[in-house]
Amino acid sequence: MLPALTVALIVGLLAVAALSGLSTVRGRQVDNPTFYAICLVELLLVIQLVVGIAIRGEAPHGLSTGLFVAYLAGMAVVPPAAFFWALADRESRWGTGVLTIAALGLMVMVGRLVQIWNGQG
Repeated sequence: MLPALTVALIVGLLAVAALSGLSTVRGRQVDNPTFYAICLVELLLVIQLVVGIAIRGEAPHGLSTGLFVAYLAGMAVVPPAAFFWALADRESRWGTGVLTIAALGLMVMVGRLVQIWNGQG
């Protein structure tokens, strides 16, 4: 895994969590800055997926390749699903709450991905 890409992904996820969390507290719907942040995160996740699959041969000994690729692919599915859920739930504040939970969950998954890459599971 590329450390710079991992850091950029965590920063992007923090931005999504902050923007959507603020919108949840204020009872607002998804706005343009949140949309752009979630698009950036999705782009970074797709790049991480492609790079992760391309360089998995250079991984440390003990890498569970199937688990690693499953995490990469699963992570790329979460932002669009959470975003469309947020759009579908415009009647309450919890549409943006779903984005907040998704961003926080993806941060945990990034941490787990780093552990898998380092051969710890």
